[in-house]
Amino acid sequence: MKFKKNDEKHPVHSHDIIVSACNTPLTFSLPISYGKTRREYLYFIIGGSHAQQFYNYIRRHDCTFHFNKLHHMLDLFLEILEIDYKSDPMSAQMHASSVVHQIYLELYILSQNILNAKKQTPVQDSAVNTALKYIQTHYQSDLSIDAVCNSVSFSKYYFCKLFKEHMGISIHQYVTEFRINKSKELLSYSKLSISAIAASVGFKSPLTYTRNFEKLEHMTPSEYRELY
Repeated sequence: MKFKKNDEKHPVHSHDIIVSACNTPLTFSLPISYGKTRREYLYFIIGGSHAQQFYNYIRRHDCTFHFNKLHHMLDLFLEILEIDYKSDPMSAQMHASSVVHQIYLELYILSQNILNAKKQTPVQDSAVNTALKYIQTHYQSDLSIDAVCNSVSFSKYYFCKLFKEHMGISIHQYVTEFRINKSKELLSYSKLSISAIAASVGFKSPLTYTRNFEKLEHMTPSEYRELY
């Protein structure tokens, strides 16, 4: 098979695992020569306040992880399917959460192994990582695209293009998503007002924060707080 993401096509082999953000469209297709050949796949949507953080740890440009049919990672996915969610929902959710953490840990270890296997890191990759760290440190302030580009000493036009090629999203979108995800932690665990949370994660106004939150999460911050 092949899958398409951000107008780029990538091959998919048996037992591959693809990890992607839910707000990024993916299209899967088989070559015409395969006719009506049947293909099966498992599709999981993983949510929760820490899902985005885990995803950021393991995200890769092509988002594909290769495994063979004997690898225990596949057993973890099948274990989720076998959980009985009806008889004891609370216990089932805790079990599923534990398995998901194991999956993310395996993917994280694999991601680190891939990075460690690279003897030399291209300058472009280092620049993107530096920019990500800069955003993580300064997201609460009035963070501009110019400031991010200046932090890596690249021209605005070149680095914006480079960043999108590596991350799949623009700098502005990444900063917005990072701030929204930080705000979700405060919504879940603090008693701060919506206005205070908006200001603490770098949004200039509660209205701007709410609009961006709704666009990304399809619910208001208040609705999110009630759910989580």
